[in-house]
Amino acid sequence: MVTTRSDSEKFYKMVDELENKKGPNDLEEQVRVLTFRNDKLHSLNERQTQEILELREDNKKLAQQV
Repeated sequence: MVTTRSDSEKFYKMVDELENKKGPNDLEEQVRVLTFRNDKLHSLNERQTQEILELREDNKKLAQQV
């Protein structure tokens, strides 16, 4: 089989496109998504913890008033 210059160029172009194409199963994309989710969940957890602490303080104050 003889490979022509144009065949070679097409092949290398196809390889470059495949290497640069990143789909949803790409590990870097998965790491990015999981890091984003982790940050959001930590933020939500901190807000909920703060709300719980405020509610406990309010309950103590209400219990003393009663």
